[in-house]
Amino acid sequence: MRGRYGFDELNLIILAVSLIVNVAARFTFNYTARTVLRLVSLSLFVIFILRMLSRNCYQRSRENEIFKPFFAKTVDFFKLTYRRFKDGRTHRYYKCPSCKAQLRVKNIKGKHTIRCPKCKYQFQKKIR
Repeated sequence: MRGRYGFDELNLIILAVSLIVNVAARFTFNYTARTVLRLVSLSLFVIFILRMLSRNCYQRSRENEIFKPFFAKTVDFFKLTYRRFKDGRTHRYYKCPSCKAQLRVKNIKGKHTIRCPKCKYQFQKKIR
């Protein structure tokens, strides 16, 4: 593997999508759809192997750097969704009207003044 690019986040996603499409192809009963899904899965796997064995490390690194912000947004969305699910009974989540930051507030009935720690904006919310 000396002189080859190797494994990165984009390769991880390509491999995961390839495996998901392959599993979906196994549960598809339509022959044409199954064939198309298998071809898509195979082509993604070939792209995964070619990126991993590529000697053009600069270009692969640039591709990964372009991909990282999209991947980070997706990961942040799932982390926030998990936290909301986990804290559903004890906390509420609100967006700051000024900077759109996610704020976590204890679930205590009544009228509350919420202060954003990022922009210091204060706003009122009523929790029922």
